[in-house]
Amino acid sequence: MFFTDAPVKPAENIIVHQMSFMDFSRIVRKTFPFTIVLDRPYKLCDYKQAYGYILQDYIKGYDFWGFGDLDMIYGDIRYFLSDDVLSHKFILGWGHLTLLHNDEATNKYFMERIEGYQYYEDVFTQHEITFFDEFGHKGCSDKWHDCRPEDCWLEEIFDNVSRPKEAYHLCSLNRGWQQVLFEHVGNKLFMMRRIKGKWERIESLYAHFQHRPFMVDSVSNYGHFLVTPRKIRDYPKHCVSLCLRFLCRKRVLMTRYYWWRDYIIWRSHLSYQR
Repeated sequence: MFFTDAPVKPAENIIVHQMSFMDFSRIVRKTFPFTIVLDRPYKLCDYKQAYGYILQDYIKGYDFWGFGDLDMIYGDIRYFLSDDVLSHKFILGWGHLTLLHNDEATNKYFMERIEGYQYYEDVFTQHEITFFDEFGHKGCSDKWHDCRPEDCWLEEIFDNVSRPKEAYHLCSLNRGWQQVLFEHVGNKLFMMRRIKGKWERIESLYAHFQHRPFMVDSVSNYGHFLVTPRKIRDYPKHCVSLCLRFLCRKRVLMTRYYWWRDYIIWRSHLSYQR
């Protein structure tokens, strides 16, 4: 379900609500009895775990609601999110994908004041981003994890892929695999690597390709495609093993180049601010 002013086309599994950022901010503002700060789209990150409460009229009839990033490729969702997993109230909890049970108590849990954790009124009334929706910032996910662990399912069955400035080849930050490719076949997603002369594959719920705006989609057959460091492309038809080995090679010089480029840009930005 997209709330957007971008030209997103509806599909069988895509619902589009066309509106401007100002229109959406009005929906958020009228939900709370105090004056909130929502002066730019990026601030919406702090409101993510409140969406079930803010958008309750849009999610009636659904057992779960959630939020996810756009720089992702999904695998077989229901293979991982079984009925047993869906008996929990809070699932995954990461900023790139979080699911919550659609009931009043769960949807209002972000409001609960607990000592040592961020309070939503403080978050919603300041300009700065507080990462209220993510782990590691004493926000909602940490509150679920620490205070209601029995209601949580927090397995890391996904792959958070390294940024270019850390490695220009693909690496899974959370699972530790390096120089990997991702194969998508049917509705399943596999991370794959070559180790000790053999190919090893592991199935993934999704892969999050953060900070990679340069990736090009050149796929003609979405039934079977490959994700490489620079491109999403058709799975090779000939010389498959040789082609895969070349595509997952370690790009030392490219990694070093982008590391230094990012460092110079960062230093230049600091100098400009001074």
